[in-house]
Amino acid sequence: MKSLKFKVLAVLFASFALISGCKNDTEEVVSPFVGNYTITKAAVTEAFSLITTIPGVAVPIPVGTPITQNIQSALLSSVSCSTADKAWVELRRDKSMYMSCEGANAINAGTWQEVDATTLLLNMNSVAVKPNGFALTVSNVVKTSTGLTGKTSVPMPNTMFAPVLGALGMTIAATPALYMVAFSIDFTKK
Repeated sequence: MKSLKFKVLAVLFASFALISGCKNDTEEVVSPFVGNYTITKAAVTEAFSLITTIPGVAVPIPVGTPITQNIQSALLSSVSCSTADKAWVELRRDKSMYMSCEGANAINAGTWQEVDATTLLLNMNSVAVKPNGFALTVSNVVKTSTGLTGKTSVPMPNTMFAPVLGALGMTIAATPALYMVAFSIDFTKK
């Protein structure tokens, strides 16, 4: 009788261990930011002025000015594609970030972090953004049916704005060398 009790007790312990072991298995939580994206739209959210070589003359850049090509060029220049809209930013499950031309020949571009439900931090290394890399914080992120939208700001070299003034028959001043540009950005999921 004692041996039967020990056998029943052994079976109960084994069952308990098996059941409790199964309860501890947790599913991996996947961030809603994981995916492949293209930068499809960027527009100025805070007006600023470009300083020209003509004393006292500045050209205002109003809110809403489209700067998509400038941002694609600045952030995706390390990817060789026929057009910038084919360059992908790949946010992977392991928090690595890659850039590629439609998924081909991906380069390790750094890491990314979900700071909170509405903030994304892209840590682009020197391979992605030459010469030193760049950390881009995108705030007010909203997940849409087509991708992500958010707001950020980056220092942009004055040379990126030279064509804007050139079209007006003006030349950009040497200083400031950088303009801090605040803008909205749309990432479309591929």
